[in-house]
Amino acid sequence: MQLTRFSDLALRTLMRLGEASAVDAPRMTVADLAEAIEAPDTHVAKVVSRLAKLGVVRSVRGRSGGVLLVETAPTLSVGLLLRELEPATPVIDCSAPSPCPYLEGDCLLRHRLAAATEAFYRSLDDLRVADLIADAVRPREIPVPLGLPHTP
Repeated sequence: MQLTRFSDLALRTLMRLGEASAVDAPRMTVADLAEAIEAPDTHVAKVVSRLAKLGVVRSVRGRSGGVLLVETAPTLSVGLLLRELEPATPVIDCSAPSPCPYLEGDCLLRHRLAAATEAFYRSLDDLRVADLIADAVRPREIPVPLGLPHTP
């Protein structure tokens, strides 16, 4: 299973806003967020808009405005949040580009892939946004290579 770039940017945005809150700078502009998470402003603006609709961040307009985490954001489950951010599409599309000959039957593979997707989300249900923020602000001695198990 691979997350969409949109979900990746949403999690990075939350982590960066959490870092900012930890140093008494709770508001960040979309431009500042985009620079911090190394993503285009337009993408980050869409992510912020979606997170605001989900009630995870608040966007304040004006000269002293910016984006900030809502008070309850740190308690949110990452699994639940990803279920909201990720498109509700199956791992494989049995109908495109040409229909699978087993599409009409009750295909075991399709059911197992759906169960595996739910197991993926369930494995993240006990992880909270606060956990991601705490990990983001902790001092690091050496960079953590991508793809390796994480040990705090």
